[in-house]
Amino acid sequence: MAETTQSKEVGKGDEFSEMMKEFDLQSISFDTPVKGIIIDISDRRAILDIGRKTEGILDVEELKGWNGEVSHKVGDTVSVILKRVNRKEGYILVSKKELDDIEGWQNIQKAFADNTIVEGRISRTLGDNKGYIVETGVDMFLPLSHVDLKKIKNPKSMIGKVFEFKVIKLNQREKTGVLSRRVILEEEKNKKTAEVFDSVNVGDIVKGKVVSIMDYGVFVDIGGVDGLVYKENISYGRINHPKEKIKKGDEVETKILDIDKKNGKIALGIKQLHTDPWEDIENKYPVHTKLVAKVLKTVEFGAFIELEDGIEGLLHISDLSWDEKPEAVEGYVAVGDELWVQVIELNKKDRKIKLGLKQLELRPEDKYIQTKKRGEIVTGIVKKILPSRVFVELEKNVEGVIKISDISYFRVESPREFLKEKEKIDVMIIGTDLDRNYKIKLGLKQLSDEEWRDFFKKNNPGNVIDVKVKKVNEFGISVEITKNIEGFVKLSEIGEKRINFEEAKEMFKTGDVKEALILNTYPDKKRIYLSFQKVEKKREREELEKYGKSDNESVTTIGELFQNAIDKK
Repeated sequence: MAETTQSKEVGKGDEFSEMMKEFDLQSISFDTPVKGIIIDISDRRAILDIGRKTEGILDVEELKGWNGEVSHKVGDTVSVILKRVNRKEGYILVSKKELDDIEGWQNIQKAFADNTIVEGRISRTLGDNKGYIVETGVDMFLPLSHVDLKKIKNPKSMIGKVFEFKVIKLNQREKTGVLSRRVILEEEKNKKTAEVFDSVNVGDIVKGKVVSIMDYGVFVDIGGVDGLVYKENISYGRINHPKEKIKKGDEVETKILDIDKKNGKIALGIKQLHTDPWEDIENKYPVHTKLVAKVLKTVEFGAFIELEDGIEGLLHISDLSWDEKPEAVEGYVAVGDELWVQVIELNKKDRKIKLGLKQLELRPEDKYIQTKKRGEIVTGIVKKILPSRVFVELEKNVEGVIKISDISYFRVESPREFLKEKEKIDVMIIGTDLDRNYKIKLGLKQLSDEEWRDFFKKNNPGNVIDVKVKKVNEFGISVEITKNIEGFVKLSEIGEKRINFEEAKEMFKTGDVKEALILNTYPDKKRIYLSFQKVEKKREREELEKYGKSDNESVTTIGELFQNAIDKK
């Protein structure tokens, strides 16, 4: 009887428990946030103590973070909302995500309205790589262009990172929107920029860190503002690319060259911290200076040589060797070579230095002239004929020059009247120093000096000689006595009657051979004046004298002949 009574009491207890549980389920206010303690976690679900007779069941996926791992453990408290009751199994289905979405959307709306910052984690990239999904309680879109001030080279490297963002656009119907981190960075940058611009002046020396290197220069962070050092302001020397002188991360000292507050730009210089090496260039590297220098670069027309940092000179291909022009610069010098050179030209205004390699050796012409003496006769080949001079090759790489005035003692219209290119000729060395073009001074007319001396020795005024007509001009006729000796017949010495230029041209043709009487000679000036008409008078006188001698051998003069005729009468 006691057992029966006990059984009835137990039955009544179970019934009461079920009644309480049913009452508890009926009194649930769904979609209401509650706090629950995790009491168990399995692969598919988590059991929460939500302070009721019935446990809450949460899908374990809602406890996983951006990396797919469960971010909570047994004993953790989480906020959830009650969704529905499973009476068959006797539990309440709860959701953390829906509550997060509700609270997250409320936070997003408030942040958008107040223009305040929200925190979020970048969880994944979109398939087209145009941006990210950011967890902020609700999933928001972050365009790739709004992640940073600079382009993101590796988008996947940002996944999992937590940043502060601003909401720049909302979609109320979809309950989502667009975030931007860049606007926060721009605000910070603008603030720092303003602070820096207010604290610096042109000419200030500032320290900074190299943050990026471009083809045209380097950007240096000088306290939150990136100043630009253009390539040409890094060094006074040649720079093909800034990375030759500077590395990213280097700490550098710079000078402020320009401040553009309107556009937020600062121009910096590094070389301006040092004295321009060209300032005292004429004292450091005067013409004829010999020094050892380094080959920086070879080009088709020569090589650029570094005398010191910021000072370069050009070694032209024509100044490599006294031999004929080299076919290639690389046959003589190479990049990195250190060699002796000589300064041969200096132009401080244009910042140009011309260097020579061959000038370190004695010129071939200098070597040649050292073995010769003034007045010595040498043989050469006519290499080139110009209107005013003739170049003669005496030896390989040795040239001499004959000025037009040294071709003949008489007027020369063109050197081609006397010489032909490739002709072999004898010439006289008329100077022991070189001309301004480093040519040996030669003369052709000087070869006839001995011939002239012989002529003057054997011929006196009054002598009659054969001459050849060379040229008729308005003053008279130039005649050739020998190949190297000329004379001149004035128009008044052609005949008894006055003859003009036109008549003389008709009477005398080039090549005509005639007798002429020597009137005057000037040995020191190499001048000979002759007469055609006085030849006839001389011939008459000679005939008359001959006639007088045959008529009376005792009469020897014209006066005596006249006197004899008078006596006979």
